[in-house]
Amino acid sequence: MIIKGGTFGPVATNTYVVFAERGGPAIAVDAPWGGIEWVDHTLARNDLTLEALYLTHGHWDHCVDAYRFAERGVPVWAGGGDEDWMADPAPFNPALFGNPPKRPGVTPDRVVGEGDTLEFGGLTLHMLHTPGHSPGCWTAWDKEHGEALVGDLIFAQGIGRTDFPRSSPRDMLASLERVMTEIPGDHRIYPGHGPWGVTMREAEPWARMFM
Repeated sequence: MIIKGGTFGPVATNTYVVFAERGGPAIAVDAPWGGIEWVDHTLARNDLTLEALYLTHGHWDHCVDAYRFAERGVPVWAGGGDEDWMADPAPFNPALFGNPPKRPGVTPDRVVGEGDTLEFGGLTLHMLHTPGHSPGCWTAWDKEHGEALVGDLIFAQGIGRTDFPRSSPRDMLASLERVMTEIPGDHRIYPGHGPWGVTMREAEPWARMFM
């Protein structure tokens, strides 16, 4: 499993291109403002075909440019719970982002649930429902290669915020305990913000400071 990452938009949101090998299919993960050009460049450099866009959750900074993928006919995949935000992407406090222009929303072509898998290019991502930051936060875990796309659940040195509309501190605690229990310590995490590629073992002490 190969994961290329970039950071874009007003709150430094990560996007990833995930693939098994050069010359094969890939998925993009999240669609922050202005990241699609980097995705295009990464696909071209590695001779990849984009199979889908996967959204980790429905917050504005992660799905604001999803419509640009959808306009090209790229299927959108997501876990359930935040579809309404994906359909109408807008920041909770527009003033914080300079009152950005309204962008079209998307309706996911595929909505996955707990225990489902996303399969592409010989890779299998196992879906874990990990709400708290939002109701529709999901972790996509490649058990075979030891990599987990965790969205805004857990960061290299912290956890996702729970002071947003529909956030739940109780759900966040349960989700953190779940991933720190189920995902082995030597598996690497790829969060929605900040450094990526740290191990769960490295991230866990920081997360527990906030629990």
